[in-house]
Formats: sequence, C-alpha cells, structure tokens
Amino acid sequence: MVVIVEDSFIRAFMRTVLTRAGHRTAEVDVREGMNLLSSGEHIKALITNTPAAFRSIAASIPLVYTTSCPDPEATQGFQHCRVLQKPFHAGQLLDALKEVSVPVLP
Repeated sequence: MVVIVEDSFIRAFMRTVLTRAGHRTAEVDVREGMNLLSSGEHIKALITNTPAAFRSIAASIPLVYTTSCPDPEATQGFQHCRVLQKPFHAGQLLDALKEVSVPVLP
C-alpha cells in the first residue's frame, strides 16, 4: 500500500496514477497517516508534502517528498527518500516511488 498525505487535488491525481499502475493507495490526513503507518500493515511508501510530521517513524518508511520548494531539513532521518518537485507528471511520480521502494545497494 502507498499512503498519500497531500491536498485533495494532488491526492486525486496521485490515486489515479498509482491505481492505474497497480498500486493500492490510502489517501489520509496526517493523523490517519501516522496511525496507518504505525499499524504494522505493509506500507510500500509514504508520499507527502509534510514529511516533518512523520519524523518519529522516518527510519522505517520510504518517503516521496512532494514540494514546490524543497526544504533539505524536512527529510532528515528518512533513509530512503526522493524529493519530487512540483509540478511533476505521472511518469516522474512512478519513477520516484520505484526509486524509494527498492533500495539500491552500494
């Protein structure tokens, strides 16, 4: 499952792209996202524009950070992270998800 915490317009776009590519999604707010991410359910990645809200579990979840103005400190603690600068297209979203979901070994 891919957890999406974003504004409603972006969330709808992401849901369409990801479900067409065969991913299961959950579109949630920050509180619901934290509950879901802490539930023990297998989560492929978190896609959000508010990564700092999830810093307490950063080490255990791959992140796609969507933003128009990247803040390098926002991704602190996330081991598998990709910044996806807005605006982006469907292919870039899928590439970013693939990149964080399959860690590259040195």
